[in-house]
Amino acid sequence: MNQHSSSARLPKTRRGQQTREKLLQAAEIEFGERGFHDAAISNITQRAGVALGTFYVHFHSKEEVFRALVSYMNRLTRHWISRRIAESPDRMTA
Repeated sequence: MNQHSSSARLPKTRRGQQTREKLLQAAEIEFGERGFHDAAISNITQRAGVALGTFYVHFHSKEEVFRALVSYMNRLTRHWISRRIAESPDRMTA
């Protein structure tokens, strides 16, 4: 696996952030249905409703979008958990 970092390519505009999120959500479905090896970038962009070239504005490769997806899902999971334990009086209860 290569070492390209998607963090260096994070969009600066709200529209770019929304497009990147659409790509990640489409990648989640594509990888979930087909697995990593059978998933296709063209299917991800089709699901996201963006042009194929738009994918490469945000990611270098299928591997990079997969890594970004893992990080994205990790953040969503941590956020979901933190909201549910926010009112807990102590760590044991949380």
